[in-house]
Amino acid sequence: MTPVPNPRILYASIPTGYPIPGENTKYDDSEQIDLENVPLKGGYLTRTVLISPEPWLRERLRDPTVASYSSPMRLGLPMVGSGLVKVIRSEDPKIKVGDFMTGLIPWQLYIVHPWEGWQPWPPGHWPDFTVDIDAGGLSGLTKVQKLPGKDWTAVPGVLGAPGRTAWMGLKEYGDLKKGETIYVSTGAGALGLMVCQFAQAAGLKVIASTGSDEKVKYLMEVIGVDHAFNYKTTKVDSALSKWGPIDVYWDNVGGETLDAAIAHCNIHARILACGYISEYNGEEKYGVKNLAWIFKKRIRMYGILVGDLVPKWAGPFFEEVYKLLAEGKLKTQEHIVHGLENADKAWVELLQGKHLGKTVVVVSNPEA
Repeated sequence: MTPVPNPRILYASIPTGYPIPGENTKYDDSEQIDLENVPLKGGYLTRTVLISPEPWLRERLRDPTVASYSSPMRLGLPMVGSGLVKVIRSEDPKIKVGDFMTGLIPWQLYIVHPWEGWQPWPPGHWPDFTVDIDAGGLSGLTKVQKLPGKDWTAVPGVLGAPGRTAWMGLKEYGDLKKGETIYVSTGAGALGLMVCQFAQAAGLKVIASTGSDEKVKYLMEVIGVDHAFNYKTTKVDSALSKWGPIDVYWDNVGGETLDAAIAHCNIHARILACGYISEYNGEEKYGVKNLAWIFKKRIRMYGILVGDLVPKWAGPFFEEVYKLLAEGKLKTQEHIVHGLENADKAWVELLQGKHLGKTVVVVSNPEA
């Protein structure tokens, strides 16, 4: 068979603020692949159907000498993130042509799995708390089925990182009790929407903040949270003074929002720290001033990385999510972008909070 283009999005240079498509990331269609003859070496060949840009990827585009919770990406290689692929050839007896798989993938159209394109960092390159994302995540994918009553575009939000992180984080650390109050920052984002709904299913009163009046309306009228507010026009402190105090805070933001949430926590409250988006893109760091309340109110604060929780909670997660979907208790909202060439732009707009719900990039037709 004549080789065909295998386009990809490359990590080209380290950004200092929001990544700039065409500068820090670049679309490249120079690589080619022979789909019928490329060696599989006992693995399988896939075509990318969907790419799922997510905020946490920003942390990986950094100077590799800077320590963090995740390993940095390699300059000159494809971006790596969550995605949905369809198997088009296989030498693995457990994986059949036509299977759909999800997991971490390079941002390119065709992939031989396990992907050999990544370059491992030398042993001992980071502190013990750093997770080698590529070494662990690129080693294998998980088969998935289409969600009841949903398009394939719903899979990344519900079964991918947002849904898993929300459900498993609440189960492991939330200690949720019916009638309690939870505050969710970035409540209209992919992760926030899942946290809000899983908390509702557990019988909690839900307060959510977001960055536009349109998103506030969606949270109130579609998701049905108890209270929602636009943090750009209403201070978190004012909102929680009115609707708090809170027993659980799901923190995607850090900084001043975390400070206000701590001040409005009940005794024995739980803070689930899952992101620090206020500092991802070079903004000046905000020094949290209310940390003394952690011991005064006996607050428990947990850092969440979903990879730590998957071995324990994967089975119960899939069981409950499919049940909630079948009962119509789990709503999904996607912002759809078409074309691999637009994936990096879609990711930056996600970081800037421009759209409602889960950003999903449609790369190819799942039915083809």
